[in-house]
Amino acid sequence: MTPTRPTPPDPAQTTPRHAVTPHPKLAETMTENARLRTIAITVMLEIAVLRERLPPTAGE
Repeated sequence: MTPTRPTPPDPAQTTPRHAVTPHPKLAETMTENARLRTIAITVMLEIAVLRERLPPTAGE
C-alpha cells in the first residue's frame, strides 16, 4: 500500500469571507512598535560597533 498525502482543505472553506482589519488604534500601535523595535536594533548595533573600537581594558 502506497502512503498518500492528505488532500489540502479547500481555500474557499478556510479563508474568511471578509478580511479582518485591525482597529485603527491597534494598527497605529503596531506600526509604532515596529518603528521602536527598529530603532532599538539600530542602537544595539551601533553600541556593538563602538565597543569594538574601544581599546582593551586593563582587566582583560
